[in-house]
Amino acid sequence: MRALDAPARLDRARRLLDTAPPAPLPGQLAVEVDETPPVCEHGNPRCGETPVRPYVQGPRCEAHQPANTRPYFQPPK
Repeated sequence: MRALDAPARLDRARRLLDTAPPAPLPGQLAVEVDETPPVCEHGNPRCGETPVRPYVQGPRCEAHQPANTRPYFQPPK
């Protein structure tokens, strides 16, 4: 009985894929837009500098990149 249902389900799926998506409404966006720019999250209190780059630890400015703020970091001599 399942073998008989498979062709019908495939036909229904093909019909759904062939239909056009609904027209978007004027002014409708697919994503939410965050108006505030990200700031550096290093330190306590936070640094707050901009521009920043995304890191696993959070957004960081040029001076507070994770490679520069590790406790075992030694600048080259």
